[in-house]
Parts: sequence; C-alpha cells; structure tokens
Amino acid sequence: MEYKLKVSPSILAADYGRLADAAVAAEKGGADSLHVDYMDGHYVPNMSFGIDLIPALKKRVSFPLNAHLMISNTEERLPDFMRVRPDYIVIQEDTVEDLLAVLGKIRAAGIKPGFAINPARPLKSVIPALFHIDYLLILGVNPGFGGQSFMEETLTKMVEAHDFRVKNGLGYDIAVDGGVNENTAKKIVATGANVLVAGTAVYGKGEIDPARVRASIERFLALG
Repeated sequence: MEYKLKVSPSILAADYGRLADAAVAAEKGGADSLHVDYMDGHYVPNMSFGIDLIPALKKRVSFPLNAHLMISNTEERLPDFMRVRPDYIVIQEDTVEDLLAVLGKIRAAGIKPGFAINPARPLKSVIPALFHIDYLLILGVNPGFGGQSFMEETLTKMVEAHDFRVKNGLGYDIAVDGGVNENTAKKIVATGANVLVAGTAVYGKGEIDPARVRASIERFLALG
C-alpha cells in the first residue's frame, strides 16, 4: 500500500485577522488539508478558535478540514463538532474513557475519525484503536503552544506506527504535528509518516503571502 506524502498547514500559526485568506492560500498552494486546533484553556493552557470557524472556512475552501480537539470534555462537546461537520475529527486519546466507542460515533456521523497521542504516551497503549481510524496524529511536542522544538524521541513512535500499518495492511495516515520544519521534516518522512502538519514553517510570522505559502508546501512535498 502506498502512503502519499501530504502537507496540512496549521492555521493556528496564521494571522487571526485573515484566517480565511490563510486557508485559501494553503489550498491553492497545494496542501491536502487544513489543520484546525481547538484548545480549551484546560486540557492545554492556551485557547484558540470557536467551533463555528469550521463552517466559516467551508465558505471559502473545499479541501478537507481537520479538527484537532485538545479539550478535556471531548465526549460532552463531540456532538457540537459533529454538527459543523469537519472532514476529520481528531481527539486526544487520553481524554476519553472508551476510545473505540468515541471513534465509532465519529465514523457513524459520516466524519473520518482519528486520535492524537502525546509525546510521553506509548503507542502500545492504543494499538487496538489503530484498526478503527483514518488518521493518527503523533505530537512531536507537548500540546498547547506553537513554536516549540521538535522532540526527536517521538521518531521511534512514528516508525512503530508505520511498521504496524504496513504489517496489517491498514490505510490510516500518520500525521506529525509540532516542531515540523524543513530540517525535522526530513527525519519525519524517513520514518514512514506521511502527513506534515506545519504552522510557522508555512505561514511565517507576518502577513499572508500566497507565494511563500506555496513555496513552503512545495519544499515539503519534494521530500517525498
């Protein structure tokens, strides 16, 4: 089975005054999806967007929107996120009691399910759930804030996740979020992981520049 290399820019790093423009630049620049982090100020100390950002972005772009829920009350708020219908809902696996049941609810709603795993969590703790997902998000930093340095010890987890999907003929994407730049991306791609979630490395720190966004995405895709 072939696992296509993809780029999913993290809109968390974009100019908050021009989020729709940032999404359009990513889509036109060759990204396969857009990564939207939801943070509640409880599971992680930071806070980010409102749920209605998803339908707002859908008015401007047609590529997949991935909602990454970094929230404590996942099961309580899950119906709200299913209502706005992102293409993927990616939960933090340590925020729910019955991971398989929650993934099943997401799939039953016609949304692709996935989960994220923090740097300190071993892959062996979630092996059964790998048979029930479309998207595995391996965090290369502790969740909560952008701009952190990549934790190279997470590379081993990426290798394990890729070997497992190959051995079992599974089609889930392996995405990596946190500290992804042109230097770390080379190591990440070498593990078999196939989705690069990059924020600052795509959007920079200034105004939205579609040419810069496209060039950044193209450099990442060239690693494949």
